[in-house]
Amino acid sequence: MCLFTFKRAPKHSTWPEAMEAMGRNSERFEQQLDTVTTGEVAVLVRPTEDQSHTQTKAELERALTGMDRARYHFDVTVDEMGHGWVILKGEHLPELSQGVASMGDIFAEAGLGERVVAAVFPFRWHDSTAQQDRRIYWLYQPRIRGFTPFVPDGDLSHERRHHDLEVRMEAAIRRDLPTERKTSEWFPIWGMPV
Repeated sequence: MCLFTFKRAPKHSTWPEAMEAMGRNSERFEQQLDTVTTGEVAVLVRPTEDQSHTQTKAELERALTGMDRARYHFDVTVDEMGHGWVILKGEHLPELSQGVASMGDIFAEAGLGERVVAAVFPFRWHDSTAQQDRRIYWLYQPRIRGFTPFVPDGDLSHERRHHDLEVRMEAAIRRDLPTERKTSEWFPIWGMPV
């Protein structure tokens, strides 16, 4: 009797499962998709209605006192809309993914889990057709428990997306990463600090 096994696309995943999948696919991103991590990952946290920029930053820094600063290097910033960003820095995707997984646990313990909007993984890709370098972002959205692509197109001040490239990237990685196929769930985040 001959038995065939087929690799199935991962279903929607929890935060730790998704971060583990991202780290595990480092080689696939680099060697097969020609995309390279920028060395940064960001976690976006929504403020409460009455929080000031200073209060949001202080709350995130307080929550992250449990993060191993000797192992993980990160900064906390607040954008003009008042959203908090924790920017984790590192050389390798598996290391960055582990750091974001730890950050998710810490935020959940601090009661901030419901306010985490996304984990943002930026990559560099050289578009040989257009002869330009592009940023390709993978956004893990806890609300839908899946990754969605975001590719800005052209001058960022025009806020245009390269939807065809987003569709191609999602199709290329869906067997390895828990992605959301419904394009209505794909959203851009403009003005990111990464």
